[in-house]
Amino acid sequence: MKWFTSDLHFAHPFVAALRGYALPGYAKDASIKQQAEHEHKPLKNCVDWRRHDADIIRSINTYVGEEDELYILGDISSGGTWSVEQAIMRIQNLQVPRKRRHLILGNHELHSSSRTLEKLASVFGEVGRVGITEIRDGWGNNPHTVFLSHYQWREDFTQSKPLGAVSTNWNAPELAEYAIPRMNNTLLLHGHTHAHDPLEFGGHHNEINVGLDAWHFEPVNEAELVDNWLQTALSVTE
Repeated sequence: MKWFTSDLHFAHPFVAALRGYALPGYAKDASIKQQAEHEHKPLKNCVDWRRHDADIIRSINTYVGEEDELYILGDISSGGTWSVEQAIMRIQNLQVPRKRRHLILGNHELHSSSRTLEKLASVFGEVGRVGITEIRDGWGNNPHTVFLSHYQWREDFTQSKPLGAVSTNWNAPELAEYAIPRMNNTLLLHGHTHAHDPLEFGGHHNEINVGLDAWHFEPVNEAELVDNWLQTALSVTE
């Protein structure tokens, strides 16, 4: 079975805070940065980011086993050296073996050094900017080719903010060049926006957000996508 997720953000205290892991007395929104600065504390000391990370690993291991394939569509950390090192340690705790782990690079991996990319390759069987695979229904039939990208379709970067787009840089112009141009009748699986709605850009936009925030902190499998979401996402007006 193929499983998909995105935006794990291991060892990224700010994202963990926004996801509800701020310690008691600290804000669960962007103002936590000002709180930490006012108290002269590192942000990571104001957030239970270790529990955040452990919950993600536990969630993935609950569903994704040794014979499965796991596709992570970017942003496994904050991109900083310490955060990347922590993320690599977490990835090694996954049940799914290295050869069955696939990483699509996100904006937090965008400017990684060759050394960092080598480290990422040591815990993933495949690393790339975009990908393509087939997903099948619950009986292993009805194959559909899907594109894999950290980002939504390139054209989405020019539209008004959709309801539920949480990320502050979801439509940053400098990231649009890394997104795939939209193609009708072809499904895109993406992350990036941290929206809570898998069809955040509308039910007729042939793309599904597979990020953690859109799936209640769980990965989503190919059968779920094909059986319950694909036809809605592909109902594009000609």
